[in-house]
Amino acid sequence: MEKYISELLFEHDCVIVPAFGGFVARSSFSYFAKTGNALFPPSKSIVFNKNLANNDGLLAGYIMQKEGATYQQANTIIENFVSTCRHLLETQKRFEISGLGVLYRNNENTILFEQDVRINYNPNAFGLPVVSAIKLVKEEKVVEVKPNLQYRQITPVQKPKTVRRIVFAATGAVLIVGLILFTSKQNIFESAKASLNPFWANSKATVLNSKLKVVPDTVAINATLKTLPDSSGIDKTSVVKPVKIVEEWYKQPYQIVVGCFAVKQNAYRLINQLEGQSLTANIAGQNAKNLYVVSVAGYEDEKAARKKLSEMKRQYPAAWLYKR
Repeated sequence: MEKYISELLFEHDCVIVPAFGGFVARSSFSYFAKTGNALFPPSKSIVFNKNLANNDGLLAGYIMQKEGATYQQANTIIENFVSTCRHLLETQKRFEISGLGVLYRNNENTILFEQDVRINYNPNAFGLPVVSAIKLVKEEKVVEVKPNLQYRQITPVQKPKTVRRIVFAATGAVLIVGLILFTSKQNIFESAKASLNPFWANSKATVLNSKLKVVPDTVAINATLKTLPDSSGIDKTSVVKPVKIVEEWYKQPYQIVVGCFAVKQNAYRLINQLEGQSLTANIAGQNAKNLYVVSVAGYEDEKAARKKLSEMKRQYPAAWLYKR
């Protein structure tokens, strides 16, 4: 009887033992048992239901086929088996069905069933053994990568052309005014010298005096000043704003982070990959776990940083906002 019930469960989902109960098979997926680190293949879980006691003829018909017995003889064999089960459950509280499991009574006198998991009743998983699962430890290989710093060179701050023009014009004006003042002083000194020296010719003094009359100092200075660029030519509304150094963004309090690394060379490798995609990236220092933080943008304002973060998440969903 134990062999017949076990063989029927390979092909049927329910085998009823009349006047005793039914064994129901349910398909179950493969599972991992933490105890022993074992991976079990797909199988059938067997449960016992005492309410399934009506004779459906499946077990009796199988006995008739195997024993060559009549229907009445088959039912007699089933009745003897049920009588033996009940007797052992009453006296020993336990009855083992070989290859199937154990029937036993608990403290509340309820019949329970515990399946023998060594036999797999799922024919599709026939021959699949229990596999011992060993946890794999992934070793991180440190790849020495030379940092590509061609995109992180300091860009010299260029002075606006307007400022350079003003500086050149002012320098030129100072030089011209200084030259004119020096020349005028020399002329006055020569004139005074000519009037006090009795050995100088009057004609020469006359020529000097005539030059002083034709080109007085004040007129020469004014004429020179007129050649300077008019103030109307300068845009008075233009304000030269201080230029912020490009690489200072990675020192801002709010950083858009795309990765953290314990090895600095690995951080540089990601930076090179990002710059190959036309993205500015740099190491924005180390976090509380001493990991090198790779950032693609930095801001003083949290609102602006979150706006940039939403844009970066379209390309890098794992990007996040890091506050110093």
